[in-house]
Amino acid sequence: MKIGTLFSGIGAPEQGAKRVYGKDLELVFACEYDKFARQSFNANYEIHPNHFHNDVREMDGTQYQGKVYVLIGGSPCQAFSIAGLRNGTDDERGQLIYQYIRIVDEVKAPIIVYENVKGMLSIEGGKTICEFVKALRDIGYYCHYEVVNTKDYGVPQNRERIFLVGFLDHEMYHRFQFSPKQKLEKRLKDVLESEVDEKYYLSDETILSVNRIVSKGKGYARVLDNYDCEAKTLTARMYASYNADFLHIEPKILQLGRGFNKGGEHSEYPTITKNSFECNNFVKQPRIRKLTPRECLRLQDFPDSFIQVVSDSQQYKQAGNSMSCNVLEMIFNQIEKAKKVEEGRLF
Repeated sequence: MKIGTLFSGIGAPEQGAKRVYGKDLELVFACEYDKFARQSFNANYEIHPNHFHNDVREMDGTQYQGKVYVLIGGSPCQAFSIAGLRNGTDDERGQLIYQYIRIVDEVKAPIIVYENVKGMLSIEGGKTICEFVKALRDIGYYCHYEVVNTKDYGVPQNRERIFLVGFLDHEMYHRFQFSPKQKLEKRLKDVLESEVDEKYYLSDETILSVNRIVSKGKGYARVLDNYDCEAKTLTARMYASYNADFLHIEPKILQLGRGFNKGGEHSEYPTITKNSFECNNFVKQPRIRKLTPRECLRLQDFPDSFIQVVSDSQQYKQAGNSMSCNVLEMIFNQIEKAKKVEEGRLF
C-alpha cells in the first residue's frame, strides 16, 4: 500500500494505514506547512526529506503519478467551521481546498480520502460541498461522503467530521461502504493517565477565580451530587469531573454553552480542538486539572508509543487539529474489503 498525504499534520492517516498494512505500507510523500507539526511527524515516521513538502501551493503532484494508491488530506477546517466564522471558500484557508483538488488531478491516485468539519455540508447553503464533489467528479472520481463520529468507532470523543472517499474505479466505488457504527466500550476514564505531573493542576487562586464567576451567575454551573464548589464547571471551557460520591469513579464532561453549543453533561469527550489545553479539565478529590497532552492524543487514538518532541501547547494544538486514527483505520479496512471480491461476494 503506497499512500501520500496532504495537510499531513502529525500523521493520523499514517497511523491508521500502519495498523492495516504493517510493513507493507510505503509513505510516498507528505506535505505539512506548520514547522512544529513537521517536527512531530519526523520524530514518528520515516519519509525521504525530498518528499516531505512544506507548502501545498508550491508542490508539483505530477511527479507522483502512478506511484500513489491512496491520496489523503484534510485542508484546514477553520474556514468551514462555526468557530471559523463560516467564511468558507472566501477565507484564505478555505481556498486551500482547491489546492487539494489540483494535487488530486495531478497525482491521479486510484483512491482519494478527504476530511473536514461537518459544517462544510451547510456552508453557502450546501454550495461548497456540491462544487467540491462536482470538481472531483469532473476529474473522474466517484465519491462517497458521510459524517463520521469518532465515538462510533471505539474512542470516547464526540467528534463529527465529514469523510469523503473517492474511486476512479466505479465498481470499487459501488462495493465500498463505511463500516457500521460500533457500541462504545471504552470510557473517558480509560484514557486518563494514572499519574499526572503537578503542573497540570489548577492553582487554588485559579479555582477561586472560577468559583467567583459561578457565584455571579455567569454561564452554566452545576454541582455534582451536592459536592462542594470545586466540582462546578465554569468559564467558557470544558471540565471533566469524577462523581462526587466516588462510588462509580466515572468521569464526565461538564461543558459550558457558548455560541451554537448549548453545553451540558457528557459521558464521551466533546470534540477536542487546537485550544484544548485551555479547556480540558476534570475534578478529582476535589482538585481540578487539565487533560495532559498524552490524554488528548489518546482521544485521537494515537498510541502511547507516539513520540512527543514539542511543547505542551503545540502538542495540544496538534491533537486538536488531527484526524482521528481509528476512523482512518476503519476507512482503510473498508477499502480492503472493497478490493477483495470473489464470485461477487465481499470478504
